[in-house]
Amino acid sequence: MKIFLFILLISSQVFSQISITGTVFEKGRKIKLSNIQVFILPDKIGALTNAMGEFELNGIITKESTLVINAGGFLRLEKILNLEKSISGFQIYLEKDRLSSDIEIDVVDSSLKRDQSKKSLSRKQIFEMPGANGDPVKAVQNLAGVNRTQGFSSQIVIQGADPKDTAYSFEDHEIPLVFHFGGLTSVVMPEAVDSVDFYSAGYQSDKSRALGGLISLKTRNPEVTDRDSKGVFYVDNLSAGGLYESKMNDSSSFLISGRYSYVGFFLKTAFKNNEALDLTVAPEFMDITSVYQKKISESENFRLSFLGSRDRLAFVFTEPVKENPSLRGNFSNTINFFRIIPQYNKKIDDKNNFKTSFGLGKDQIGVDIGERFFKLDTTNLTTRGEWENKTTDNLTTQIGWDNYYSTADVDFKIPIQRGSGGINNPVSSGDDRIAHISKSKVNNLGLYSRFEYKYNEKLKLIPNFRMDRFSQTKETFFLPRFALQYNLDDFKFFKFATGLYAQNPEPQESSLSYGNPDIKAPRAIHYTLGYEHDFKRGEKNGISLNTNSFYRNFANLVVQSAKTINRDGIDVFEVVNNDGTGKAYGADFSLKYNSDNIAFALAYTYTESYRTDPINGTYRFQYDQTHNINLISSYEFTNLWKISGRFRYVTGNPNTPVIGSIYDADNETYFPIRGAIYSDRDKAFQQLDLRIDKKFILDTEIWSIYLDIQNILNTKNPEGFQYSYDYSKKIDVTGLPLIPALGLRGEF
Repeated sequence: MKIFLFILLISSQVFSQISITGTVFEKGRKIKLSNIQVFILPDKIGALTNAMGEFELNGIITKESTLVINAGGFLRLEKILNLEKSISGFQIYLEKDRLSSDIEIDVVDSSLKRDQSKKSLSRKQIFEMPGANGDPVKAVQNLAGVNRTQGFSSQIVIQGADPKDTAYSFEDHEIPLVFHFGGLTSVVMPEAVDSVDFYSAGYQSDKSRALGGLISLKTRNPEVTDRDSKGVFYVDNLSAGGLYESKMNDSSSFLISGRYSYVGFFLKTAFKNNEALDLTVAPEFMDITSVYQKKISESENFRLSFLGSRDRLAFVFTEPVKENPSLRGNFSNTINFFRIIPQYNKKIDDKNNFKTSFGLGKDQIGVDIGERFFKLDTTNLTTRGEWENKTTDNLTTQIGWDNYYSTADVDFKIPIQRGSGGINNPVSSGDDRIAHISKSKVNNLGLYSRFEYKYNEKLKLIPNFRMDRFSQTKETFFLPRFALQYNLDDFKFFKFATGLYAQNPEPQESSLSYGNPDIKAPRAIHYTLGYEHDFKRGEKNGISLNTNSFYRNFANLVVQSAKTINRDGIDVFEVVNNDGTGKAYGADFSLKYNSDNIAFALAYTYTESYRTDPINGTYRFQYDQTHNINLISSYEFTNLWKISGRFRYVTGNPNTPVIGSIYDADNETYFPIRGAIYSDRDKAFQQLDLRIDKKFILDTEIWSIYLDIQNILNTKNPEGFQYSYDYSKKIDVTGLPLIPALGLRGEF
């Protein structure tokens, strides 16, 4: 009887040969996790997940047994089973131990970085950076070496250069801009971005045609190795958008993203009582990005990228005392463009690689100012190619080309603007120029070679050469460049670069109808010396330091001319010439600190920038900003709350005071009397931004709510002035007010 009761007791606690099959996923993202140990305790039964995250457990299992997973990087999971029979298709979701900090602002990599002038921001580093509202290009403005333009500009100023000296590219092919109107967001949805690269003084020969530097946007491949499809969407009070990516077959996949902004309705309300500006048509923009990826073979890959962007803005200037004397009445501006870019990469063998791409696109720009207008319709064809050869263990060679070809139709009725120091004469005082130009052609060809020679374990020499041919000015340039890197060890090194640079003049500057057809290309020489030190020594947490000094010398700059010249037997105004010169020098410094839940970054840029021309002599440049400071910090709580902030201080831009006016009876308007050119300054720019994020990680979804507040103190930062019609009074034009973005983001 006792034996029977003992057997009955045992049988109530165990079951023979229970089988459990299932799959282990990352919680929220549904990624199948391989090499995860799954245990049943106290029965000491275990299994390891395969490449598909699948496992199988077999054995005698106690009724109160517990399934346990204690994997590195994930929270420990314990689940009481209470099984009475075998089960299959069991799904287990592991939650990551801690979300990694996203606040780093550049990448220090002494061994892999091809161009030492480059700073890169990955998608991971962008999303929760304060003051950027998750935008990749706005995040670049937090980097050392980037000066700020005026608050409504869609351009970027690099190390004391002119905004027009910055070039922009998508997949290494030229595009007209990377910001939508007002600089509020970039033209590519952040979730589609792989990286945004910033090239400053001393950039190397595979890039060109920019005296200042370059901003390069690159999209990512569809991420379908762990899941066949996934998507993300967001909506806030400024814009809404979404992205979807999916596997087509074992070798092909795609992603597509799109956004629409209704930020203009918010700005229209914000500027309702602005004395300087009255928005009548709210700014609007939309963009779409798509990528198709095909793996042809183990050594060949094909990729097709598409980018389309549309912007529209309209407003009016209000009457007398609020009226800008140089611009009256209605104003509208539209910019539309698209690019289709096929890319092909081929690994020929262990020593040789080849890649090529071409871009087909169209740019449409329209500006209406009352009865005056400017319309540009351009068709672009760009090509690039590069062959890389690992000649020896110590020498790598790259040889390549890039070509930009375009045809344009231009219609305009605009006056020639005269003035200096940023103060133009009234529009009504200029003679209108009217022209229709059909099929105007530009063909710019560049050839380059780059040699990376590892002299020894510490010293790397990088001589590189470039030849550029500009059809616009009928000039050919030989532009040698040189860089070196000296490693003290694997985590600290010095770097030096120098080179010659040239860029096309603006189309209107070389136009026979509006400028000077004999104008030549502006040129510059760069020098930069830097030092990088990774005190973390490759670890995640700790301090890293990056410092750079730079000097730029500009020549052949295009400036206004009061001369009269003889052209084809007729005396005409020269309008512009190449008599301008300039220089910019300074240093930038960035310091980063990361721990498990705290991140801090300091970026500081010191700049002195001057220009010289025959009319005004030597003066501080319009975008000379002595001090530019960004302080960024974040704190990540254990319950998936995160708070981050940015404080920015920038020396005000130089301006030219107006000390009086003269009445011109012939034109019935007033002309300004200027003081010393750029002898005064705007007040310093100061702005505090704050961002709060909260994530909710469910088994198969991730939800986030965020509040991103730009200019939380609502500081009235001056961006310039507007004068009354007779220049007797002026009012400040202030930048963007407090702008909150309250939104919801979902991943599925």
